Amino acid sequence: MIGFSHIASYSVVTPILSIYVKDVINAPVEMVGFVTAVFFITSALVKIFIGMFAGGKKTITFLLLAFIIFSICPALYPLMDSIIALIILRVAQGFAFSLIVTASLILAALAISSVDRNRGVGTYTASLSLGFLAGPAITTFSIPLFGVPNTFYFASLMGFMGTFAAFFLNRKLSSIEESWQILGVTVNRESFRSRISDITRNKMFGIAFIGNFAFFVLFGVILAYAPLYVKETLNFSDELVSVLFLLYYIATTVARFSIGRIVERISKSTLMIISTGFAAIFSFALAISVDNFAFAGIFALIGAIQGVLFPVGSMLIADYIQPSRNVLANSLYMMGIDVGQGMAPLITAGVVIQYGLEYSFMISAATLATATLLIIWLNTHKSPSHARDES
Repeated sequence: MIGFSHIASYSVVTPILSIYVKDVINAPVEMVGFVTAVFFITSALVKIFIGMFAGGKKTITFLLLAFIIFSICPALYPLMDSIIALIILRVAQGFAFSLIVTASLILAALAISSVDRNRGVGTYTASLSLGFLAGPAITTFSIPLFGVPNTFYFASLMGFMGTFAAFFLNRKLSSIEESWQILGVTVNRESFRSRISDITRNKMFGIAFIGNFAFFVLFGVILAYAPLYVKETLNFSDELVSVLFLLYYIATTVARFSIGRIVERISKSTLMIISTGFAAIFSFALAISVDNFAFAGIFALIGAIQGVLFPVGSMLIADYIQPSRNVLANSLYMMGIDVGQGMAPLITAGVVIQYGLEYSFMISAATLATATLLIIWLNTHKSPSHARDES
């Protein structure tokens, strides 16, 4: 319920935020990118501090407080007629989002035994996809009935579902702690710098980090500029923009429910190479596509790639990072994803203004192509830290 709730709330906002900023607040296109970016930049900065603790009551307490902040913010969006006020709210919600995402991933990982970890992580990420489906489904029906601004209230409603779930989880803390895999592991003997150094030198962490970082550069571009691109270039209505994201997340969900079977047939590192490479190709295809149906099909295929990349990266970290460093490794991993999403709208804003929205997809394609080559190199390079982890 916690995973579903915050993702559903987040994905209600996703298809309509750019439209709201440009068409309702009448902000310039560069501010559209900044409003998108500031959310993820804040989230990335917070994640590094979350990695300094390893579960316990603090994790669930932070989760509960974060859900309260996260749920209130969207209800305030329609009341803001100033771009500055909206940015402040996005910073507050990005702070809460970071706590929720990292804490829930920590709780899910620690409660799953090592024997069932691959299937468990796949199931957990698949449950998040149901939230991704719920958001665009809500907006598709809400926009024609209530309008874009009032649709934000549904995001708050979905967030408060997670607030109640976190409250009940907090009450059942003791029973959950008994099954946590990290209990009994001493982490204080290692310095924080030493743990970061060992994690970042692990080649499988590097593969997971680079692949997802590059993909979420593309996803940041999609969040900021795809709604505007399809409205201006392909003449999509606001409702069709929401349907486009619904197709994206349907593909994500199908891929995530299939991930357990996929990793039984293809190695995780190979999957990272294939997925990142195809993401580069599809990103370029978005930029040159002029047909509505072709664009929607390519968009859905990118959603399927997201459904593979994120859980496979999580599995690589679970497999190759020792339990005492798992919390910090996941914080760094999620921070990299947020940095990718946060950087993308900012670094492409100038290009978009000068050359057009489609060039943001081309920059994403170049980033993904570079990442694919780097992952191939890492996959063939035997690092000392990886050798130690496998022994």
